[in-house]
Amino acid sequence: MFRFLKTHSLATGMGLVALMALTGCQNFTSSSKLDLEGAITVPSEYVYTASISEKSLTREQNILTNLLMILESDAKSPEDKAELFYEVGSVYDDLGLEAMARFMLMNSIVNKPGYARPYELLGIYFFKEGRIAEACDAFDSAIELDKKKTSTYPYLNRAFVMYYTRHYKMAVDDMKVFFNTDPTDPYRMLSMYFVEEKVLGKEKALKNLEQNYIKGQTAKRKDSWGDALVLYYLGKMSQKELFKDMLLVKDDEDLFQEHLCEAYYYVGKKALENGNDKLAYDYFKLCRTTRKYGFLEYRNAYIEMQALERKYNLLKVAPLEDTDNE
Repeated sequence: MFRFLKTHSLATGMGLVALMALTGCQNFTSSSKLDLEGAITVPSEYVYTASISEKSLTREQNILTNLLMILESDAKSPEDKAELFYEVGSVYDDLGLEAMARFMLMNSIVNKPGYARPYELLGIYFFKEGRIAEACDAFDSAIELDKKKTSTYPYLNRAFVMYYTRHYKMAVDDMKVFFNTDPTDPYRMLSMYFVEEKVLGKEKALKNLEQNYIKGQTAKRKDSWGDALVLYYLGKMSQKELFKDMLLVKDDEDLFQEHLCEAYYYVGKKALENGNDKLAYDYFKLCRTTRKYGFLEYRNAYIEMQALERKYNLLKVAPLEDTDNE
Protein backbone atom coordinates (compact mmCIF):
# COMPACT_ATOMS: atom_id res chain seq x y z
CA MET A 1 0.00 0.00 0.00
CA PHE A 2 2.79 2.40 0.85
CA ARG A 3 4.84 3.52 -2.05
CA PHE A 4 7.62 5.05 0.02
CA LEU A 5 8.92 2.06 1.96
CA LYS A 6 11.94 2.79 4.15
CA THR A 7 13.97 0.34 6.23
CA HIS A 8 14.74 2.08 9.55
CA SER A 9 16.96 -0.92 10.35
CA LEU A 10 13.89 -3.11 10.75
CA ALA A 11 11.78 -4.48 7.93
CA THR A 12 14.20 -4.65 5.00
CA GLY A 13 11.48 -5.09 2.43
CA MET A 14 10.18 -8.23 4.11
CA GLY A 15 7.43 -6.61 6.18
CA LEU A 16 6.24 -8.16 9.38
CA VAL A 17 8.25 -11.37 8.95
CA ALA A 18 11.54 -9.49 9.09
CA LEU A 19 10.33 -7.40 11.99
CA MET A 20 9.40 -10.45 14.01
CA ALA A 21 12.74 -12.08 13.25
CA LEU A 22 14.37 -9.13 14.97
CA THR A 23 11.79 -8.94 17.73
CA GLY A 24 12.04 -12.61 18.54
CA CYS A 25 9.32 -14.78 19.91
CA GLN A 26 8.42 -12.81 23.01
CA ASN A 27 6.08 -14.56 25.40
CA PHE A 28 4.00 -12.05 27.30
CA THR A 29 1.74 -14.62 28.91
CA SER A 30 1.79 -15.31 32.63
CA SER A 31 0.69 -18.12 34.88
CA SER A 32 -0.17 -15.57 37.56
CA LYS A 33 -3.79 -15.20 38.55
CA LEU A 34 -4.87 -11.59 38.53
CA ASP A 35 -8.43 -10.52 37.93
CA LEU A 36 -7.94 -7.47 35.74
CA GLU A 37 -11.66 -7.36 35.13
CA GLY A 38 -12.48 -7.35 38.84
CA ALA A 39 -13.61 -4.42 40.94
CA ILE A 40 -11.75 -1.19 40.27
CA THR A 41 -8.86 -0.58 42.64
CA VAL A 42 -8.42 3.14 42.05
CA PRO A 43 -9.30 5.02 45.27
CA SER A 44 -12.68 6.72 44.94
CA GLU A 45 -11.12 10.12 45.60
CA TYR A 46 -9.35 9.86 42.24
CA VAL A 47 -12.30 8.67 40.18
CA TYR A 48 -13.86 11.40 38.06
CA THR A 49 -15.90 11.59 34.91
CA ALA A 50 -15.20 14.03 32.14
CA SER A 51 -17.86 15.01 29.65
CA ILE A 52 -17.19 16.36 26.20
CA SER A 53 -18.37 19.94 26.40
CA GLU A 54 -21.12 21.09 24.07
CA LYS A 55 -18.92 24.04 23.18
CA SER A 56 -16.10 21.77 22.06
CA LEU A 57 -18.39 19.43 20.16
CA THR A 58 -20.11 22.31 18.40
CA ARG A 59 -16.75 23.77 17.43
CA GLU A 60 -15.59 20.48 15.93
CA GLN A 61 -18.86 20.04 14.05
CA ASN A 62 -18.70 23.56 12.65
CA ILE A 63 -15.14 23.04 11.48
CA LEU A 64 -16.14 19.75 9.86
CA THR A 65 -19.14 21.29 8.13
CA ASN A 66 -17.08 24.16 6.73
CA LEU A 67 -14.35 21.85 5.49
CA LEU A 68 -16.85 19.54 3.78
CA MET A 69 -18.53 22.50 2.09
CA ILE A 70 -15.19 23.70 0.76
CA LEU A 71 -14.32 20.18 -0.33
CA GLU A 72 -17.55 19.87 -2.32
CA SER A 73 -16.92 23.07 -4.24
CA ASP A 74 -15.18 22.99 -7.62
CA ALA A 75 -11.98 24.56 -8.94
CA LYS A 76 -9.51 22.94 -6.56
CA SER A 77 -6.17 21.39 -7.42
CA PRO A 78 -5.35 17.83 -6.29
CA GLU A 79 -2.91 19.34 -3.78
CA ASP A 80 -5.65 21.48 -2.25
CA LYS A 81 -8.00 18.50 -2.12
CA ALA A 82 -5.32 16.43 -0.42
CA GLU A 83 -4.92 19.00 2.34
CA LEU A 84 -8.68 19.34 2.77
CA PHE A 85 -9.17 15.57 2.96
CA TYR A 86 -6.44 15.41 5.59
CA GLU A 87 -7.99 18.20 7.66
CA VAL A 88 -11.40 16.51 7.51
CA GLY A 89 -9.79 13.21 8.49
CA SER A 90 -8.10 14.87 11.46
CA VAL A 91 -11.42 16.24 12.72
CA TYR A 92 -13.03 12.82 12.37
CA ASP A 93 -10.11 11.39 14.33
CA ASP A 94 -10.61 13.91 17.13
CA LEU A 95 -14.26 12.86 17.25
CA GLY A 96 -13.32 9.19 17.50
CA LEU A 97 -14.76 8.35 14.07
CA GLU A 98 -11.80 6.29 12.92
CA ALA A 99 -13.45 4.65 9.88
CA MET A 100 -14.38 8.04 8.42
CA ALA A 101 -10.93 9.38 9.25
CA ARG A 102 -9.24 6.51 7.39
CA PHE A 103 -11.42 7.08 4.34
CA MET A 104 -10.49 10.75 4.22
CA LEU A 105 -6.79 10.04 4.75
CA MET A 106 -6.74 7.58 1.87
CA ASN A 107 -8.44 10.15 -0.35
CA SER A 108 -5.77 12.62 0.68
CA ILE A 109 -3.03 10.24 -0.43
CA VAL A 110 -4.83 9.43 -3.70
CA ASN A 111 -4.89 13.12 -4.57
CA LYS A 112 -1.30 13.71 -3.49
CA PRO A 113 0.79 10.55 -2.95
CA GLY A 114 3.74 12.62 -1.79
CA TYR A 115 1.82 14.32 1.02
CA ALA A 116 3.48 13.40 4.32
CA ARG A 117 0.87 14.15 6.97
CA PRO A 118 -1.76 11.43 6.26
CA TYR A 119 0.85 8.70 6.62
CA GLU A 120 1.49 9.56 10.25
CA LEU A 121 -2.12 9.16 11.33
CA LEU A 122 -2.47 5.99 9.28
CA GLY A 123 0.65 4.67 11.02
CA ILE A 124 -1.02 5.22 14.38
CA TYR A 125 -4.03 3.21 13.24
CA PHE A 126 -1.85 0.39 11.90
CA PHE A 127 0.05 0.22 15.17
CA LYS A 128 -3.19 0.00 17.14
CA GLU A 129 -4.13 -3.02 15.01
CA GLY A 130 -0.76 -4.68 15.54
CA ARG A 131 0.30 -4.17 11.92
CA ILE A 132 3.81 -3.26 13.00
CA ALA A 133 5.63 -3.31 9.68
CA GLU A 134 2.95 -1.19 8.02
CA ALA A 135 3.03 1.25 10.92
CA CYS A 136 6.80 1.60 10.59
CA ASP A 137 6.48 2.05 6.82
CA ALA A 138 3.89 4.76 7.32
CA PHE A 139 5.98 6.69 9.85
CA ASP A 140 9.06 6.29 7.66
CA SER A 141 7.07 7.70 4.75
CA ALA A 142 5.87 10.63 6.85
CA ILE A 143 9.49 11.43 7.74
CA GLU A 144 10.89 10.93 4.24
CA LEU A 145 8.18 12.96 2.50
CA ASP A 146 8.46 15.90 4.89
CA LYS A 147 11.23 17.56 2.93
CA LYS A 148 11.07 20.77 4.95
CA LYS A 149 11.16 18.86 8.25
CA THR A 150 8.11 20.68 9.53
CA SER A 151 7.19 18.06 12.14
CA THR A 152 9.02 15.60 14.38
CA TYR A 153 5.85 13.90 15.60
CA PRO A 154 6.41 10.90 13.30
CA TYR A 155 9.60 10.28 15.28
CA LEU A 156 7.58 10.32 18.50
CA ASN A 157 5.08 7.81 17.16
CA ARG A 158 7.77 5.59 15.68
CA ALA A 159 9.64 5.74 18.98
CA PHE A 160 6.64 4.31 20.79
CA VAL A 161 6.33 1.53 18.22
CA MET A 162 9.96 0.64 19.00
CA TYR A 163 9.26 0.99 22.73
CA TYR A 164 6.29 -1.34 22.73
CA THR A 165 8.06 -3.91 20.57
CA ARG A 166 11.07 -3.80 22.91
CA HIS A 167 13.51 -2.17 20.49
CA TYR A 168 14.47 0.28 23.20
CA LYS A 169 17.69 1.69 21.72
CA MET A 170 15.89 2.52 18.50
CA ALA A 171 13.14 4.10 20.58
CA VAL A 172 15.71 6.31 22.32
CA ASP A 173 17.22 7.39 18.99
CA ASP A 174 13.85 8.45 17.62
CA MET A 175 12.72 10.05 20.87
CA LYS A 176 15.86 12.18 20.98
CA VAL A 177 14.94 13.73 17.64
CA PHE A 178 11.50 14.59 18.96
CA PHE A 179 12.76 15.74 22.36
CA ASN A 180 15.47 18.00 20.97
CA THR A 181 12.90 19.99 19.02
CA ASP A 182 11.69 21.45 22.31
CA PRO A 183 13.64 20.16 25.33
CA THR A 184 11.71 22.51 27.66
CA ASP A 185 8.41 20.70 27.02
CA PRO A 186 7.53 18.56 30.07
CA TYR A 187 5.60 16.04 27.98
CA ARG A 188 8.67 15.43 25.84
CA MET A 189 10.68 15.01 29.04
CA LEU A 190 8.33 12.29 30.24
CA SER A 191 8.33 10.50 26.90
CA MET A 192 12.12 10.61 26.93
CA TYR A 193 12.12 9.21 30.46
CA PHE A 194 9.99 6.21 29.48
CA VAL A 195 12.33 5.06 26.73
CA GLU A 196 15.55 5.93 28.58
CA GLU A 197 14.40 3.97 31.62
CA LYS A 198 14.48 0.80 29.52
CA VAL A 199 18.03 1.44 28.30
CA LEU A 200 19.75 3.36 31.11
CA GLY A 201 17.83 2.06 34.11
CA LYS A 202 15.41 3.90 36.36
CA GLU A 203 17.99 5.76 38.45
CA LYS A 204 19.84 7.27 35.48
CA ALA A 205 16.63 8.01 33.59
CA LEU A 206 15.19 9.84 36.61
CA LYS A 207 18.39 11.82 36.96
CA ASN A 208 18.15 12.86 33.32
CA LEU A 209 14.48 13.75 33.81
CA GLU A 210 15.37 15.97 36.76
CA GLN A 211 18.18 17.67 34.83
CA ASN A 212 15.88 18.27 31.88
CA TYR A 213 13.25 19.71 34.19
CA ILE A 214 15.76 22.08 35.80
CA LYS A 215 16.93 23.23 32.39
CA GLY A 216 13.33 23.77 31.38
CA GLN A 217 12.70 25.88 34.45
CA THR A 218 15.68 28.10 33.73
CA ALA A 219 14.41 28.70 30.20
CA LYS A 220 11.92 31.49 29.72
CA ARG A 221 8.65 29.62 29.37
CA LYS A 222 5.30 29.56 31.08
CA ASP A 223 4.51 26.92 33.66
CA SER A 224 2.20 24.20 32.43
CA TRP A 225 0.15 21.31 33.78
CA GLY A 226 2.90 19.07 32.40
CA ASP A 227 5.27 20.43 35.05
CA ALA A 228 3.10 18.90 37.76
CA LEU A 229 3.28 15.54 36.02
CA VAL A 230 7.09 15.72 35.91
CA LEU A 231 7.23 16.68 39.60
CA TYR A 232 5.02 13.69 40.37
CA TYR A 233 7.48 11.38 38.64
CA LEU A 234 10.39 12.99 40.44
CA GLY A 235 8.70 12.35 43.79
CA LYS A 236 8.34 16.06 44.48
CA MET A 237 4.57 16.06 44.26
CA SER A 238 2.22 13.46 45.72
CA GLN A 239 -0.65 11.94 43.79
CA LYS A 240 -3.05 13.75 46.07
CA GLU A 241 -1.38 17.06 45.27
CA LEU A 242 -1.38 16.22 41.57
CA PHE A 243 -5.14 15.67 41.49
CA LYS A 244 -5.73 18.72 43.65
CA ASP A 245 -3.82 20.74 41.07
CA MET A 246 -5.88 19.20 38.30
CA LEU A 247 -9.15 20.09 40.01
CA LEU A 248 -8.28 23.78 39.70
CA VAL A 249 -9.55 23.62 36.10
CA LYS A 250 -12.64 21.50 36.80
CA ASP A 251 -14.95 24.32 35.70
CA ASP A 252 -13.33 24.32 32.25
CA GLU A 253 -14.80 21.18 30.70
CA ASP A 254 -12.35 21.03 27.80
CA LEU A 255 -9.24 21.53 29.93
CA PHE A 256 -10.44 19.22 32.67
CA GLN A 257 -11.06 16.45 30.15
CA GLU A 258 -7.54 16.88 28.77
CA HIS A 259 -5.85 16.95 32.18
CA LEU A 260 -7.84 13.99 33.44
CA CYS A 261 -6.82 11.93 30.42
CA GLU A 262 -3.17 12.78 31.01
CA ALA A 263 -3.28 12.27 34.78
CA TYR A 264 -4.81 8.82 34.50
CA TYR A 265 -2.27 7.72 31.90
CA TYR A 266 0.84 8.93 33.73
CA VAL A 267 -0.36 7.71 37.11
CA GLY A 268 -1.12 4.39 35.44
CA LYS A 269 2.39 4.22 34.01
CA LYS A 270 3.77 4.91 37.48
CA ALA A 271 1.68 2.11 38.97
CA LEU A 272 2.94 -0.21 36.22
CA GLU A 273 6.50 0.85 36.97
CA ASN A 274 5.91 -0.06 40.62
CA GLY A 275 4.65 -3.52 39.67
CA ASN A 276 0.99 -2.90 40.46
CA ASP A 277 -0.54 -4.25 37.27
CA LYS A 278 -4.17 -4.23 38.37
CA LEU A 279 -4.05 -0.63 39.58
CA ALA A 280 -2.26 0.40 36.38
CA TYR A 281 -4.88 -1.36 34.28
CA ASP A 282 -7.67 0.44 36.09
CA TYR A 283 -6.02 3.83 35.59
CA PHE A 284 -5.56 3.10 31.88
CA LYS A 285 -9.20 2.12 31.68
CA LEU A 286 -10.18 5.42 33.31
CA CYS A 287 -7.94 7.22 30.83
CA ARG A 288 -9.95 5.66 28.02
CA THR A 289 -13.22 6.90 29.54
CA THR A 290 -12.13 10.49 28.96
CA ARG A 291 -12.56 10.00 25.20
CA LYS A 292 -9.69 12.28 24.25
CA TYR A 293 -9.35 10.27 21.05
CA GLY A 294 -6.55 12.30 19.51
CA PHE A 295 -4.32 12.33 22.59
CA LEU A 296 -1.15 10.24 22.72
CA GLU A 297 -2.01 9.27 26.28
CA TYR A 298 -5.44 7.99 25.24
CA ARG A 299 -3.97 5.92 22.41
CA ASN A 300 -1.11 4.51 24.49
CA ALA A 301 -3.47 3.57 27.33
CA TYR A 302 -5.11 1.18 24.88
CA ILE A 303 -1.76 -0.41 24.03
CA GLU A 304 -0.89 -0.73 27.72
CA MET A 305 -4.21 -2.41 28.46
CA GLN A 306 -3.69 -4.88 25.64
CA ALA A 307 -0.22 -5.73 26.94
CA LEU A 308 -1.63 -6.46 30.39
CA GLU A 309 -4.47 -8.51 28.93
CA ARG A 310 -1.93 -10.60 27.04
CA LYS A 311 0.15 -11.02 30.17
CA TYR A 312 -2.79 -12.44 32.08
CA ASN A 313 -4.19 -14.48 29.18
CA LEU A 314 -7.24 -12.31 28.62
CA LEU A 315 -6.32 -11.41 25.05
CA LYS A 316 -6.35 -14.44 22.76
CA VAL A 317 -4.71 -12.70 19.81
CA ALA A 318 -1.67 -10.58 20.63
CA PRO A 319 -1.78 -7.61 18.21
CA LEU A 320 1.87 -6.67 18.69
CA GLU A 321 3.20 -10.14 17.97
CA ASP A 322 3.28 -12.57 15.07
CA THR A 323 1.27 -15.40 16.60
CA ASP A 324 2.32 -17.77 13.82
CA ASN A 325 5.88 -17.68 15.17
CA GLU A 326 4.96 -18.52 18.74
